[in-house]
Amino acid sequence: MSARRLLSLAVISVVSIAFVISTQVARAQEVTATIVGTITDPSGAPIRGASVTATDANRGTVWTAKTNDSGSYSLQRLPIGSYSVKVAATGFDTALRPPFVLQINQTARVDVTMKVGEVSESVEVTSEAPVLQ
Repeated sequence: MSARRLLSLAVISVVSIAFVISTQVARAQEVTATIVGTITDPSGAPIRGASVTATDANRGTVWTAKTNDSGSYSLQRLPIGSYSVKVAATGFDTALRPPFVLQINQTARVDVTMKVGEVSESVEVTSEAPVLQ
């Protein structure tokens, strides 16, 4: 092979590799956000196994999570938009968080203190906007 042909093959190889790498980097940049928080009872004790539901107000998409032993939950990779949050746990009133806006790459913290009551009752939480990081 001639030197010119080898040089052409080398250039094509480098350009191809650069294209593949740039495509992978573009896929890694997502337009998402996260909602995290802790669910506790009135005494401040964590509630294990509470159901946390975030609903995208614009699309109607529902995302769910359960709290762990420390009462924490995390809803990751949510498309940016407006979300309401509902928390339900056996022996407690259902808590509803009014819609708030998630921005790109932000983490909204939505902590909820549940009130003792029946599962069929609902209580709307009217706290300040979630802290975004």
